[in-house]
Formats: sequence, structure tokens, C-alpha cells
Amino acid sequence: MLLSMEEFRAFQPKKPTYALFGWPLGHTMSPELHAQLFEASGQDAAYIGVAVPPDDLAEAFDLAKAKLRGINCTIPHKKAVIELLDGVDTAARDLHSVNTVAFRDGKAIGYNTDILGFSESLARDGVTLRGKKVLLLGYGGAASVMAYHCAREGACLTITGRNLEKAAALQQQIAETVPHARVAVYSRRHIPRDIQIVLNSTPVGMYPKENLAPLHYLPHKTEYVFDAIYNPPVTATMRLANPRKTATRDGLYMLVMQAAHAQTIWSGVTFEPASCETILRRTYGKMAVKRLHEKHGKKNLVLCGFMGSGKTTIGRKLARLTGLEFIDADIYLEAKEGKKISEIFAEKGETYFRDRETAYIKELAQKDGIVLALGGGSVLRPENVAAVKETGLLILLD
Repeated sequence: MLLSMEEFRAFQPKKPTYALFGWPLGHTMSPELHAQLFEASGQDAAYIGVAVPPDDLAEAFDLAKAKLRGINCTIPHKKAVIELLDGVDTAARDLHSVNTVAFRDGKAIGYNTDILGFSESLARDGVTLRGKKVLLLGYGGAASVMAYHCAREGACLTITGRNLEKAAALQQQIAETVPHARVAVYSRRHIPRDIQIVLNSTPVGMYPKENLAPLHYLPHKTEYVFDAIYNPPVTATMRLANPRKTATRDGLYMLVMQAAHAQTIWSGVTFEPASCETILRRTYGKMAVKRLHEKHGKKNLVLCGFMGSGKTTIGRKLARLTGLEFIDADIYLEAKEGKKISEIFAEKGETYFRDRETAYIKELAQKDGIVLALGGGSVLRPENVAAVKETGLLILLD
């Protein structure tokens, strides 16, 4: 549920409720993600998004203290909210950034769980930072989280970006909060050649401009690339990596884990790794559906291929992952005709079968939100292909 400020003023929660404050809010995955976390932990709670203009933050914060158990903050409220708090934990204070607020005993305490999500993303991939040469692309809020963690873990950090003055300001911020931090600033032309880890904190490469990358190539010793972007899940920066020697990770696991840590702060619940992995898979599925609609302008997934290529098996897995309905075109036809395909062939011939197949494919193509597995020979008729392509993304299983 996404609310305007006016709607939030009138909002009365019916159960323990949490919210995301941002401006503009647009489409956010946070309500869906937190709903999955509530379900996994057995909590009867709700999560809403509230579009809070900067000038209304103080009022929205007071309303939240009266109505909600806690809030998350995103751009542009992560710094502005600090002056409204009664206390801030160490990481959030050092970062000058709060993304999670807990309301307890009339007090509002601020935390930063982005850094926890980032550190767990690296840990998931077995990446250690101590002594490693790390290149950080960018100098904004996400960059400060990554830089702070790298400095605390003993990495040798290089910051670069278009504005070297802003990069130098981040360098100074880290130097002031992390004693003995090894942080340098270089232009992109003078990036050290022996970089081992590349971190992209910038929005360059995010949908819809997903073919852009902040670098034209990676240093040849790069062994790991982390990109905070998760739409697309394989970014242009990640595609620069040699898959034989360089591991990559998008930002979705970081998003899941920062949300999980926020819930731990709010209610004390903890999440088993298996639960987080399940939620990650489901969130990838929801992102796939979002991209199906936004990038491809389609509402269905359609699988074709020779018999035995896995259309039914993979179709069922895709349906479970995305939440779409799975339909096997052959089984659908048999149910409609009341006979097995082999019986139709034997009694009425192939021409009759192909005509009925076309009629049912056109019928199925008008459905909304399905994974459709076509019969092996159905794509030999151009009208069948045209029908499914009107509403579906057609994928060949080779």
C-alpha cells in the first residue's frame, strides 16, 4: 500500500504497522519484501509506503511516532531524519545516514542496516576485504556505506567518480570516522591497475538505461564485482567481468538483508538463512515479472521448443518463482476436447488437430499473467507465433 501525505494523515493502522518514507517514492519493492519477511517470521503486521515531501518530514515523523512501530527512510530523508531522533547507533552516526528508525518507550532511535546488508552480500560470496585493493565507483549515500565497511575491514580503498571534489569529501569523512583508514582518490583515467574488487554504488546502468556503465573496462586483476543496482539483475558493469575468473553480485540480496535486519531491530525476530534465500528467489521472481511488464511490454511468458526440451518442467518452476499461473497448451487442448492428442490425431487427423490448437492458443494468448508451454510443433504455424507474441515474451528452449 502506497499513501500520499494526505492519506497518511487519515491512516489508522489495524495491526502493528511499519512504513517507508521517501520522496518521490514511485514503485518500491519494500512493502512486498517486508510482507514476505512478516510471513516467514509469523508476524501479523503490515508495511506501507508513504510519499513524504521534504517539507513534511517533521509532521510525518510525529504521525509515525503515534501510529507506527517503526519506519525506513530512503532518499532524501536519510540525513534529514537524524535531527528528529532521540538517539543514533554508531554506524548511522559515522555515516550521517539513517535508514531504519525504531519507536520504543516514547523514543525514536536511528540505525543503518544498509551496511549490514552490504556486508552480508560479500560474506555470502566468501569475499574478504582485509588487505584487498578495492575500487569504489561513486560518492553518494550508498558509496559512504560501502566505503565505511571497506575501511573498517582493512581494505585499501580507491574512490573515483565524475566529481573528484565529492570523492575527496567522502575520503575525508571516512578518514575522520575510521582511524588508520587507507583511502585514496583517483580520476577514472588513473585507476590503479592492480584493483581486485570493484564496487558500483552509482545508479549508472539502472533500468531503463541499463546499457550504460560507469567504466568502459575492469582492471585486469578484478576478481569480484558488486553492483548495488538490482534492476537489471545483470548490469552492464557486471557484464564487463570475465565469468571464468570474476564473480559478480547485484544489489538484491543487500536489499533483502537490510530489510531483515530492520525487522530484527523493530521486533527482535531473526531469520534463518534458508528463509532469506527463499525470499531472495521470490523477490527475483517478482522483479522478473516487473521487467516483463516494463521492459518487454508483455504480460505472459511463453515457452517453445522441441519435445523433451523441458517446457513443462521449466514452465512449472518459472510459475512458482514468479507467481504466474502455469498452463500447458497440450493439456489445455485435451481438456477442452475431452480426448488425448493421440486420439484426436487417430480419429480426425492432423489438420483438425492443428486448427483446434491454433484456436486454443489464440484463446490462451488473451489471458493475463501466465506461463504458457506450447506444444512442440505449434510454432510451425506463423499465426500461432503472432498470437502469443502479442501478449507474451516467447522463449525458445534449445
